[in-house]
Amino acid sequence: MKELMNLSLYESDLGVFDSDWGNIKDFLKKHELDGIELFVDNSLLPDIPAHLIEGVHLPYWMGRHRAWLDDSVFSSDMDEFEKMFLFGGCCRDDVISNFRQSLDNALSLGAAYGVFHVAYVELENVFTRDFNCSDRDVMDSTAAFLNEAVNIYPDGEPPVRLFFENLWWPGLTFLDPEDTEYFIEQLDFDNWAFVLDVGHLMNATMICTDEVESIDVVLEVLSRYSDEMMSRFEGIHFHHSLSGDFMQENESMLLPENFRELPFSERFGKVMDVVAKIDNHLPFESSGCSKIVEYVSPDYLTHEFMLGDFETIDQKISTQRSALHHL
Repeated sequence: MKELMNLSLYESDLGVFDSDWGNIKDFLKKHELDGIELFVDNSLLPDIPAHLIEGVHLPYWMGRHRAWLDDSVFSSDMDEFEKMFLFGGCCRDDVISNFRQSLDNALSLGAAYGVFHVAYVELENVFTRDFNCSDRDVMDSTAAFLNEAVNIYPDGEPPVRLFFENLWWPGLTFLDPEDTEYFIEQLDFDNWAFVLDVGHLMNATMICTDEVESIDVVLEVLSRYSDEMMSRFEGIHFHHSLSGDFMQENESMLLPENFRELPFSERFGKVMDVVAKIDNHLPFESSGCSKIVEYVSPDYLTHEFMLGDFETIDQKISTQRSALHHL
């Protein structure tokens, strides 16, 4: 199993290491990590030491599900940045092209996989949780999108193995093996696997409030899967989240005052404030967390955190690796 850390090319992440790839390499060595899971999109890549990159995280366009079903969203009265951020482009062909470019970027880095979210949520949904769609609706639109996007590649297979990640919004949650199997049956290609995001699974259960008990909750959910299905879990995003009380107490919230009139950046900021209360991204401290990793037996484990500053990420990874390896 290779152990990785998450990173993006945003200044908020690179600045933690003074935008010096030598410092990043030293950090990996200090924590005995094998490399990076790097966020990439369709943007032109800068000069990157590709030997440090093991996998990538592909872009997540929150509203792509709705856009795939209803072309009229591309005519919405919003600026181009917001349209790109939410839907992945300015028209369906644009979304397909941007996704393919993201895959090509991943391929150019020699990435072993590309993480992809099978989920739908738009800004207002984060508060209201009124989605007007089911998990399988999102799975259907996602599979149709992916099938079309990858059909130009040799044998109709994506050039980088797609790792499907769970969220707690409508889509792939991993709570129900039958739903998970339903999704993969819609795919026309086979170069895929699953990546279990442990914290996201805890969020989806809406009952996790204690770290030790939550480990057992995760193991119980995974026990519902057949050995054959478990063999497709090739990655783990490792962290925990204890937001069960918040999830239950805030199943539906009112929109902030004048939310729809606010600039996109302010609306998104308010959304992320709520998401942070749901998705804690805390480092495991209990050695029992190793039971999850042993059960899944992944090829790749990414210690996934908000980097913050050097001292913070240094401490989080040290804490979690100590718990994982019983140090």
